[in-house]
Amino acid sequence: MNLRIKNFFIAFAMSTFAVLMVGQVESAPDAVGYVTRIQGEATVVTATERRVLALGHALHLGDRIVTGAAARLEARLQDGTVFTLGEHAEFTVQQVRGATPDSDGSTFELLKGVFRAVTTHTDSGQPQPSSPWQVKTPVATIGIRGTELWGGFNLLDAGSNTLDVVMLQGKGVYVESNGQRVELNQAGYGTTVKSADAAPTPSKAWAEKKLQAARQTVAW
Repeated sequence: MNLRIKNFFIAFAMSTFAVLMVGQVESAPDAVGYVTRIQGEATVVTATERRVLALGHALHLGDRIVTGAAARLEARLQDGTVFTLGEHAEFTVQQVRGATPDSDGSTFELLKGVFRAVTTHTDSGQPQPSSPWQVKTPVATIGIRGTELWGGFNLLDAGSNTLDVVMLQGKGVYVESNGQRVELNQAGYGTTVKSADAAPTPSKAWAEKKLQAARQTVAW
C-alpha cells in the first residue's frame, strides 16, 4: 500500500470516528438540551461528577452550570428556550417541559451571575404558552410568558444580592418577592429586588445606559 492510499484510509477512519462521536453527543439519553455556543470555561456540577462543557454537549435535569471569568454559554432546550449565561454564573436546570411525563412547565434556578432567555411564542400573534416557565433566585421568582428577557445580580455594581430583571420583547414577565408581584409588559421596562425581604420596585423604563450594560454581560 503506497503512502497516499494509506493516508487516505487514515483520514477516512478519523472522519468516520468524528461523525460517530457527534452522533453519540446528539443522541445522548435523557438529554433536555444541548450547548449551542460557548466561550471560555463552563462546567456542569452534579451530585456525582463535575465535567467541562463543550459545543454540542448534552444537558440533563439537575445539571448546575457554572461559568468562569469572561465566559459565555448558550444552550437550546427541548421546550424551545434558548438561554445565554454570562461570566461567574450558577444556573441549574431543574425541570424542562416534556422531559418527564408529569412535567407541565420549565423551572430553573439562578444562584449568581446573569442570564438572557428567549422563550417560545415571543411573536405577538402567537398564543401564550399555558405551562409555567420560571427562574427561581435567592431573592425572587421570575415568571415568563413567551418573552425575551434579561435577569441577573450586581448589574452596574448594585450588589451581589440585588436582582435586576428587564423584559426585552414579547408577552410579559412577572417578578415575585416578599408576597408582592410586579408585571413587566413593555419592552425595556424592568424592576429591581434588593433582598428576599424586599418587594420588587415598580415597573419602569430602564435608561439606555442600564440596558446596554445588561446586554453587554451576555454579549459575545
